[in-house]
Amino acid sequence: MDKKNLQDVHTSMREMFQRAVESGRKNNLDYAIEILKDLVTKSPGLIPAREKLREFERIKSDKISPLGRMIANLKSSFQAAKIKAATSQKPLDAMMMCEGVLAHNLYNPLVLNLLADASLKAGAPFIGVEALSILRDLKPHNETNMRKLANFYRKCGDAMSALKIVQEIAARHPKDLGVQAEMRSAVALASMQQGDWQKEGKTQDKVKDKEEGMVAELLEGTLHDVDQMKTVIVKLEKDLEKEESVDTRKKLGELYHACGRYDDAIEQYTLVSKGIGTMDPAVDKSIEKSNIAKIDAEISALCVDPANSAKVEEIKKSRYNYQLERATERVNTYPNDNQLRFDLAVLYFNGSFIDNAIEQFQYARKNLQRKVTCMVYLGRCFLMKDHYDMAIEQLSTALAEMLVMDKAKKEALYYLAKTYEAAGNAEKALENYKEIYQADVNYLDVGKKVQEYYNSKKNG
Repeated sequence: MDKKNLQDVHTSMREMFQRAVESGRKNNLDYAIEILKDLVTKSPGLIPAREKLREFERIKSDKISPLGRMIANLKSSFQAAKIKAATSQKPLDAMMMCEGVLAHNLYNPLVLNLLADASLKAGAPFIGVEALSILRDLKPHNETNMRKLANFYRKCGDAMSALKIVQEIAARHPKDLGVQAEMRSAVALASMQQGDWQKEGKTQDKVKDKEEGMVAELLEGTLHDVDQMKTVIVKLEKDLEKEESVDTRKKLGELYHACGRYDDAIEQYTLVSKGIGTMDPAVDKSIEKSNIAKIDAEISALCVDPANSAKVEEIKKSRYNYQLERATERVNTYPNDNQLRFDLAVLYFNGSFIDNAIEQFQYARKNLQRKVTCMVYLGRCFLMKDHYDMAIEQLSTALAEMLVMDKAKKEALYYLAKTYEAAGNAEKALENYKEIYQADVNYLDVGKKVQEYYNSKKNG
């Protein structure tokens, strides 16, 4: 099994990755973890997805109490036998079973070890390195785990990392002849590997590899320095002079946009679209993104002078109409893509075209990743149309699937409370406001509403 970067997978998987990252930024960790878990199921070697998955799992697991971790680990022990049984014949299935457990609690020594074993059977020792490195953070002095990690590093061809671990063990046992012999072997292997690397290619080949690495970093979302971007732009422009490439033009478009060269980005994406010969929703969205960035820059410049307020409003209206036009065109071209319908529905909702929004959200909720969000939006739509019973039904159903008090759940509770309030059921409204209040006293006007209730009781 090979490692993969984002440029090695389909556009839809890159979009899933970006949705997961954005959900993580909004502290919707459970949703982000589910998306990333789905991604590593489809492509276990997709490194950016694995890294983000572990990052979000760490954040989630750090919030679990020691007792909670112990209970979670005890529960997972019942699954260990199934994972072990699957490892020899179906190692990929075993790996996915491990991921299911780790999504609830990353700090599970038994399952991390099982993931390492399964990854080796699947021909992916680099995943074992990842799992055992987490275990080493949990138990830094456990020499059994350290030796296992060193062995996995060797299987990945990383003798230097293996040597560092063996040196640490040897430092603890200066008089142990066996350990010292083990270290000498590790030194020899690392020296051989280092020598092989020094013999590989010429300096310009290594420079080329470095440049390729910078392009990969950009696509993984880790290249932010403008000077680095300019270096990669020059390289990609030279590549295009030698050979036409849709992928290279896409990368250039991303870089041009990141550097604020929106017209250049639009030109590259337009050429990509022509080269593909049919509408690619992701490319079309990229063209739209650069056009919107241009418009927003114009708005920012005009807002300096209050006298331009009428002009600004006119431009904002044109911007909305342009977005609506593009979203509609994408749905007309790909009517079965429920993510595109969701995008259109949100635009309709933001523009107060509520009936149109309802229709599109009803289509979009067939997308399981958008189902709960669509129900919340539908509840808000029905509230705006004074259909209180239907609003309550949609919001209550959505809340039943929300296990964590995150931003999405607070929003659903808030609009359920607003619906009860509008329907004249102050008691039920207060129940929902109080549930939010106990988690986040500063959420919108919830604090004010709850305080008003207690003030009225005191004065009444």
